[in-house]
Amino acid sequence: MKKIQILSLMTLMLLMGNTAMAQEETKSEISVSIGDPTPNVKGIGEGIAEAIGDGIGKLIGAIITMGQVDLNDKSKKEENNSIAYSLQYLYRVAPNVKVGGIFSYQNTSAKLLLGDTNGNYQAVAKASNNYFTVMPTVKGMWSENKNTGFYSKVAAGICIANNSAKMCEGFKETTPGEVTDRIKSDKGTRFAYQISVIGFEAGYRNIRGFIELGYGFQGLAQIGTSFKF
Repeated sequence: MKKIQILSLMTLMLLMGNTAMAQEETKSEISVSIGDPTPNVKGIGEGIAEAIGDGIGKLIGAIITMGQVDLNDKSKKEENNSIAYSLQYLYRVAPNVKVGGIFSYQNTSAKLLLGDTNGNYQAVAKASNNYFTVMPTVKGMWSENKNTGFYSKVAAGICIANNSAKMCEGFKETTPGEVTDRIKSDKGTRFAYQISVIGFEAGYRNIRGFIELGYGFQGLAQIGTSFKF
């Protein structure tokens, strides 16, 4: 009888211990982050460079300016790129494994400029790209306690590019779309990915800051805040 009582007490203690661990182990995780650079930045640069490289000679001959500027073969581009903004949700399916999804947004823009014989440049064409990325993801925890954690993450999905381009006021193309259609040709969907080789998080049980290093559509370097519940 005494043995049965002891076994019963040990079983109860184990159950209480497992329950306490389950209460400590959060299931869901929502995070917001910013990252840079991404493959999208390279994308618009290549698009407008292609337009310059293939069409610059025809464009210079075709451009009509309100001020009749004498243009030569000097050209350059100005680019502005936002950081990638990401929202991520994960659910713990095993003690060290979380699965979920990522939504990311980024904007890039560029101007094509031509120079005259006096070294002055005028904007000829403008392009703006909006990138919307959706990726399922898996996060593996290498170590985790109440205040810190080390992990790696992989994700793969699609990126939807919504591009627009137009000629600046005072300029036009002899053949409509000669340059702008080339720039907008990047429009559509592409394969998206994120490989975060190492991530580190620190803070409290429910709120932590984190940093990730890797490569992909969330950025080469990424920082953010996660909320666990």
